[in-house]
Amino acid sequence: MRQTLAMLLDAYRELNHRKLFWITLAISVLVVAAFAMVANNENGITILAWEIDVPLLSTDVISTANFYKLMFSALGMNFWLGWIATILAIISTASIFPEFIGSGSIDLMLSKPIGRFRLFLTKYVTGLLFVTLQVTVFTVAAILVIGIRGGEWIFGLLFAIPLMVLFFSYLFCIQAVVGMWTRSVIASIIAVAIFWMVCFGLQQADQVTLMGRVATQIDQEKIEKRLDGQTRMLDLVDPEDRPAKQERVDMIQEELEESQDRLATWETVNGWLHLANTLLPKTGETTDLLERILRDEADLAQFDTEGLERPMFGVMVDPRELEKRMFEELDQSHSATWIIGTSLLFEGIVLMIGGWWFVRRDF
Repeated sequence: MRQTLAMLLDAYRELNHRKLFWITLAISVLVVAAFAMVANNENGITILAWEIDVPLLSTDVISTANFYKLMFSALGMNFWLGWIATILAIISTASIFPEFIGSGSIDLMLSKPIGRFRLFLTKYVTGLLFVTLQVTVFTVAAILVIGIRGGEWIFGLLFAIPLMVLFFSYLFCIQAVVGMWTRSVIASIIAVAIFWMVCFGLQQADQVTLMGRVATQIDQEKIEKRLDGQTRMLDLVDPEDRPAKQERVDMIQEELEESQDRLATWETVNGWLHLANTLLPKTGETTDLLERILRDEADLAQFDTEGLERPMFGVMVDPRELEKRMFEELDQSHSATWIIGTSLLFEGIVLMIGGWWFVRRDF
């Protein structure tokens, strides 16, 4: 245990000597300070002494606390921590394993009574310290801003810390293993960038096809109601009017069959994409879990869009109904257990392979 703690302390000291660590930390503080400068009032948005009329973001529509929640989720979590800070973290931690293996430091470590696999895992955990410290500072500062400026202390935002560390660990496991195999910083950065893009693209395709399936299901349900209503009316009309009504029923039946074919196609495509998505870590969906938490906590005003159907995925659908059904579907097929469980399983397999290689390698 002392050896592990000593390595963690050594990793912290190493971070202190990395300029990029302090640059990223300073930018994080500046981002939170920028959040503190922005607020909303009865007319719209205020930035220090300036006021911008945006009725949809006024306090009549959304409270100040919920305004800050959405800013933290959309800009702080998804944009800054989810993209910019992560890219900086990837660049900053890319040299950890190549330098560890390529320099004489590994000889010193192996000379001590410590198992190789534990040494590999300990070094891996030290690499996660970068993101852990960055996210902790950013999240705590955001809680203070929301509490002081918004008047509501939302300690649920602390979930951002483990979620962002998990998200980065999915990428860092690939970077660590590739960095060991190639001993190249550039190769590890390129590998993790490609892997991240594949995961992101696959998750987007999974959700888009899921949305298409749900939209087609809603359309099919409307067609079935129309068909049921026309069929009942068919039994009530006069025999002379029956042929015209029957033709109408046949047209709706044909429309229903076409909708069923489209739904079958959506289900097939989404099924394969969902299976592929299951096998890889869910980078974007892990960070989106915080948005789900904030969505459940925030009592946001709903816009009356009932009946305002729009063409989407080849059908006419109410965006409000589609959004509601998508939330329900995501809670079932993309639950937190599925997102984190399958992602950690992938990460565990990668680390087992990397650890096996590290144990058997003759340094």
